[in-house]
Amino acid sequence: MSDSTTIYLLRHGDRFDYSIGKDAWVARCRTSASLAPSDPPLSAGGHAQAREVAAHLASVGRIDMIIVSPYLRTLQTAQPLAHATGLPLCVDFAVAESHQRPAALPPLDTRLPYFPEIDTSYSPLMASVAVDGTGVEPRIEHLRRLLFLSQALQRPPFRGKTVVVVTHAASVALIAALRGSDLLGAGQLAACGVAKLVVGAHGRADVVERGDDASSYLRGPAGLTGAWGFANSAQPLETSERLWREAQRLGPADPAAVPPHTPAVGWRSNSGDAVEYEPESEVAAGE
Repeated sequence: MSDSTTIYLLRHGDRFDYSIGKDAWVARCRTSASLAPSDPPLSAGGHAQAREVAAHLASVGRIDMIIVSPYLRTLQTAQPLAHATGLPLCVDFAVAESHQRPAALPPLDTRLPYFPEIDTSYSPLMASVAVDGTGVEPRIEHLRRLLFLSQALQRPPFRGKTVVVVTHAASVALIAALRGSDLLGAGQLAACGVAKLVVGAHGRADVVERGDDASSYLRGPAGLTGAWGFANSAQPLETSERLWREAQRLGPADPAAVPPHTPAVGWRSNSGDAVEYEPESEVAAGE
């Protein structure tokens, strides 16, 4: 078996909340018993993107595993790839969204009727994320989580495999973690953009393809979910870079120190969801 690990870093498709507008989405959540502001589905265009990127990835060669964030938009993005490859979906908080409130997400078993491809036997790298006193993951903990992920992907059962990581824009920091670069150098991820990295025995990644432009395999409209990198964040880049240096000083997150995912009582729209949209970018907002 090769010691090289190939990682396809795939961002989810176009978001439904961006297609109808944030205010309209939040208003819909407030009158719904089943919608959470931070967990929007894909738009119709996003579903088309998911099917197209699945066909693209299925054509590039063998894929061994699909790791997916627990958010609805990432599960919907990953589902066509599961169908195209016959692989299960390994749900893992290690690749979840940044700076969110995990208690707003539903229990995993409530996803099963809609996503029977979920592998319930999979033991996730992280069963939840570290949170502060308000129940939100601090930004520095997200960065430490990706430092941990960069190391975990170089160990069994991932080492020597081809792994698709279906995740969010801010997970572009994984490229910085694998390459030992700053966040600006990690680049951007477009909606259904795919970055390809090959990690050799030396432990450093070569970026074979960047994920900032998906136009070569997406035929439909781009939608309103724009390419995002840390230079596009509402948080100043220098602040993000300072947090990145501090995360590197503190070292990777310790999954054993993170309690299991516990959905809030009434985890749906009345769960105290943070309605936190950044760090994703919305084209219509000029970000």
